[in-house]
Amino acid sequence: MAESAAKDKPKGAEAIKAALAHVPTNPGVYLMKDARGRVIYVGKAKRLKNRLTSYTRPVSGPTWYAHKVAVMVGQVAAVDFVITSSEKEALLLENTLIKKHRPRYNADLRDDKSYPYFRLTRQHEFPRLSLVRRPKLGDGAKYFGPFQSAGAARQTMYLLQRIFPLRRCSDAALKNRGRPCLDYETGRCFAPCAGKINAGDYGLLVRQLEEFFAGKGQALARRLQTEMDDAARAERFEEAAILRDRWQALTRTLEKQQVSGPAEEDLDAVALHASEEGMRLAQVRVRGGQVEGGKVHDLSRAALSPDEAMAQALVMLYDSAPPPPLILLSALPPAPSLVAEVLGEKAGRKVELRLPQRGEKKKLLDLARLNAAQPRHDESGPGPALERLGKKLGLDAPPHAMECLDISHMGGSLTVAGLVAMAGGEADKGRYRRYKVLGGEGGGDDYAAMAHVLARRLGGEDPPPDLLLLDGGKGQLSMAVKAVEDLPSEQRPALAAIAKGRAPGEPDRIYLPGRKNPLGLREGDPALLLLMRLRDEAHRFAIGYHRLLRKKALTKSILEEVPGIGPKKKAALLKAFGSLAALKQAGPEALIQQGGLPPALAGRLAEFLAALDTTQAPK
Repeated sequence: MAESAAKDKPKGAEAIKAALAHVPTNPGVYLMKDARGRVIYVGKAKRLKNRLTSYTRPVSGPTWYAHKVAVMVGQVAAVDFVITSSEKEALLLENTLIKKHRPRYNADLRDDKSYPYFRLTRQHEFPRLSLVRRPKLGDGAKYFGPFQSAGAARQTMYLLQRIFPLRRCSDAALKNRGRPCLDYETGRCFAPCAGKINAGDYGLLVRQLEEFFAGKGQALARRLQTEMDDAARAERFEEAAILRDRWQALTRTLEKQQVSGPAEEDLDAVALHASEEGMRLAQVRVRGGQVEGGKVHDLSRAALSPDEAMAQALVMLYDSAPPPPLILLSALPPAPSLVAEVLGEKAGRKVELRLPQRGEKKKLLDLARLNAAQPRHDESGPGPALERLGKKLGLDAPPHAMECLDISHMGGSLTVAGLVAMAGGEADKGRYRRYKVLGGEGGGDDYAAMAHVLARRLGGEDPPPDLLLLDGGKGQLSMAVKAVEDLPSEQRPALAAIAKGRAPGEPDRIYLPGRKNPLGLREGDPALLLLMRLRDEAHRFAIGYHRLLRKKALTKSILEEVPGIGPKKKAALLKAFGSLAALKQAGPEALIQQGGLPPALAGRLAEFLAALDTTQAPK
């Protein structure tokens, strides 16, 4: 009945028309959902009803854009909306909802890579300079970057130590060291640990480093040259030699920065390139008149017109860092003054959006256009593998959201499950889940445990993935098919199972429901490698949970791993029984009478503690 009702529901443009009866003309944000309840697109509108009505008419515009919108509209099963008090509020809410739901057909500027940053610990009397992968906001340090190449970052660190000899050692090493280290002997540190430099002179080095990162390297070089000449005239030859070495190192570094922008300005150039393959967005950053880097974002999946893509991208580009005072654009977004106002509030000052027509600023924008127009074939990422996987599995679209479930236990005891997720072919750790499976829930039986965990995962409010992969063979797959057959169609994910090759050197096998033999995927096939990576991550995650529980089993904190037992119940149980060992030996009746637990919770705790007694290795 549920499946029949789902088939009768309108879809595509008809679903949008059905929703229009309740949509007002107020400004707001609309969310388009597919049959599984997943948000596939988030948009804002000055007039919600007018904007949604436009999706029910034939789409005009370039072929690639019309095709993307048609495909997206064809998947719409429901439309939600949120009314806002103004178009500006709608723009901000749109950005928040895109980050929350990560819809398939919106502009996606996420970058899961971790790039190196320089970290300067300003809260210490002698600040430390180091390279880190991820900034920690609110830790009091200053960060400079990111660098797209770790090798370039290390090379820059080597040069900076010659110009600004700040310490690299930890605070503990600085406190406990009495003699200078090798960095002092090679001229890469002034050894504050041994009192070779006072806090005032060290602070001057720190300020000069900040000026360098602010793009004021030329002015700093001129000042160092003046200080060097003054020291030489005063016959302070040792000081003059040190200043000379720093000045020469700084000058050589500045000579390598051949690409320049408008003198002493901070700005970004953002260009959008649209073609039959889709869109690419390039950002070129200029700080202090020097081009310091840029990025190119692939927007080929976005079902957006170029001006809509530009508006969304501008708000998303500056989520983690404030925008510069001036942003050069290849095309202005709709309502540019509104976007500029939102960016200005993020920066705490005025932000100008400009479309340059001539001069140095147009040259910078042309550089951004050139980068946007250049395909990144070597950075295609997992997209082709997902496309191929979708075709091999017979899916309607590439599986953007994938999950893998792995059941693991110790000799039939202490059964746990690890569920890992991918979004767009990359790990989505925010959706990882861990499950404990006690005896009455299928503990010790892989099939029963998997059925129990599937019911918990798919019976909740989280939407199902596009593909749910099971670590096992036909048996696990058959059990999973039975476990989901009573669910409504919109809650059933596509299923597959992965099993190891029968002999060494044979590729892993992929099984599908209703198919006797495995798929013919050869060793090294990108689609197979993607599924193997997902399976291996699930196995690692589940085994890691085992190790955590076994480590906790030696401490009293293990009690809080049982649902229904918190700090207060744990303290009461330990007071009643005296020790964890006594609790392990107590049966359900003792836990009820002496521990004051309800019968169901007492049984669950007894099963869990009994499972901890195994000494066998994880399966």
